[in-house]
Amino acid sequence: MLKGIFLWVRAHFLCFRSACLASTVRVNLTTRINRLKGVCLGEHARLYWGGDVLLGERGFFRVGKRSHLAPYHYCLIANNRLEIGDNVAIGPCCMFSCHGNGIPEASIDVSFSDYYVDGDISIGDNVLIGAVIKDNEVVGAGSMVKGQLESGWLYAGIPALKVKPLC
Repeated sequence: MLKGIFLWVRAHFLCFRSACLASTVRVNLTTRINRLKGVCLGEHARLYWGGDVLLGERGFFRVGKRSHLAPYHYCLIANNRLEIGDNVAIGPCCMFSCHGNGIPEASIDVSFSDYYVDGDISIGDNVLIGAVIKDNEVVGAGSMVKGQLESGWLYAGIPALKVKPLC
């Protein structure tokens, strides 16, 4: 009962601070959101404990109706958009990065630590994203993975099959 009251108070505090939240939203007290302008959470959306949502001045973060991000999610949005549709379940420890270092295509004189890649992420409706994709595993968009993958391969399709080795 007391926990529910704290979650209700936090949601209303977030609304007061410029977030766009439906009345049934629950944001855990340990979820950190560095900037509330540009945050929009739909009916019955949930952000579980230990998560981080990092927005820049022009960033936008939307979670649709009846969707949730499990504990320890990490969303680096910067000045981009991360949009999650309705009825989406995202497993624990998932990371979404709209901004990060990349490898420059045109110039070899630029270090990857000085080169940045930006892009929006859009996740549709009725999607389940599981908890773990290990090191050196790439899964193509629209693929469905069941079980464990072998490191060092690109997978794609339904069901996801090995397409080609990464190296």
